Amino acid sequence: MKTALMAAFAVFFYAGAAWPQEKPFLAGQATVTLSATGASTAVQIQTGASNPNLRVYNAGTVAVFISCGGAAVTAAVASAMPIAPGTVEVLGCAQTHVAGITGGTAATVYLTPGSGL
Repeated sequence: MKTALMAAFAVFFYAGAAWPQEKPFLAGQATVTLSATGASTAVQIQTGASNPNLRVYNAGTVAVFISCGGAAVTAAVASAMPIAPGTVEVLGCAQTHVAGITGGTAATVYLTPGSGL
């Protein structure tokens, strides 16, 4: 019985090689700056959807709400994803443009397309 429990423990906790391994974030293109204000502003982050992830750094002092999409993407405070001030997030965003908006105070957001976490 004890041997069976040890074997189950080993399979459960040490079988990490069988699980997909997350890779560290690797920039795929240059960083783009988004100047977010109280009105939705969009920037192009890549020419095609070749990079599946996006590293987002909110250098501002207020939350910035962002949305990923095509050239016509817009962001709204009520429905976009909030990025807290001073934080870095890595998101799935295999799109060409990102829009951002704040509650009124301006903030600078740095967007880097790439892959991995």
